[in-house]
Amino acid sequence: MRQLLTLLLPISLALSGCTTWPDRIPHTEAQAAMAQVPGFASIRYWADAPAATFTMMREDMAVDATIARPDTLLALSGGADDGAYAAGFLKGWSDTGDRPQFTLVSGVSTGALIAPFAFLGSDHDDKLRAFFTEISRKDIYRQRGIVGLLTRPSAADANPLKLLIAQNIDSSLLDAIAIEHGRGRRLLVQTTNLDAARGVIWDMGAIAQSTHPHRLELFREVLLASASVPGLFAPVMIEVTGSDEERFSEMHVDGATTAGFLAVPESMALSRDHKSRTGQDRIFVIMNGRLRPQYELVEASIFPIITRALSTVLSAHDRSILVNVQNFAANNDIGFAMSYIGADFDFETDELFSQPYMNALYDHGIERGRAGDWSNSVDEAQNTP
Repeated sequence: MRQLLTLLLPISLALSGCTTWPDRIPHTEAQAAMAQVPGFASIRYWADAPAATFTMMREDMAVDATIARPDTLLALSGGADDGAYAAGFLKGWSDTGDRPQFTLVSGVSTGALIAPFAFLGSDHDDKLRAFFTEISRKDIYRQRGIVGLLTRPSAADANPLKLLIAQNIDSSLLDAIAIEHGRGRRLLVQTTNLDAARGVIWDMGAIAQSTHPHRLELFREVLLASASVPGLFAPVMIEVTGSDEERFSEMHVDGATTAGFLAVPESMALSRDHKSRTGQDRIFVIMNGRLRPQYELVEASIFPIITRALSTVLSAHDRSILVNVQNFAANNDIGFAMSYIGADFDFETDELFSQPYMNALYDHGIERGRAGDWSNSVDEAQNTP
């Protein structure tokens, strides 16, 4: 994320007010609050919805489940090319033979791209390896020329990423996800509705299970939106209908704009009403980044200062969410474990989506996954050298 900010800030600040966007159909906050994707029912929730909304979703999972079981949740964070860490960690975890079948997998940004394969299990580890070790920047985006920068709403063209998603997400994969959804498991992805300035949680299994002819298109759109860094990539416009049936488009961007990962919705974290159905529930969080703040001598000029400040804000926010999840787990007798890029990983690069960097990070993830490198305390983790 730091590298993305470094690339984006000088361009976006210099060109603010220059770019254009097609006219949008005006709509009110009330219309937006009730909007639904035409032809799809019960496929998304506001991330800040009341706790009862998520309690109901959990009850639906219990109804669909073939056997009673404790919940095992895996949350995958954002992190751009650092997603190679989670891809490697999952492979290393698979190698131990102890990787569980998760009842719920959630993903944000690069974590959203990993989530469908993590959800379907170890048989898809090779897909993740290829996704994060055999690509480079040109497979993710193309930087625009000066004319494009002056006329488009983003600094880069994300069509390569859109194509990469299409190559890896097909109807057979959706069918497999739909089967697991019917067994009471859930796959969730978060985007940010930029108009509403609110996170949106998409039930990807419900989309996969739909008979709508555009289910594959919507599934891919949500993944692209969750990974669309504002300013670097254009927002993904998703057509919806309001309560009055009027159609308009929502503007969706990177889910990490509102939260770097999705483990426990805020309303649930504040609630003490969680009850395990059977046995002990567990929450695993894989952070595609370093948890401990990294010292860096900042150049005394505007862009490095702003970049470093924003990066610091985002990192601090993620640590705050982790603390909330840790406290929620402790208060409700839930197992909690997190993993993150180790302090011993010292590969340096200024290039985004550098293949050598991602391969090295993937290998680092494998090592930590095989070793069971988990931490149960945020404070202990961020203060470990």
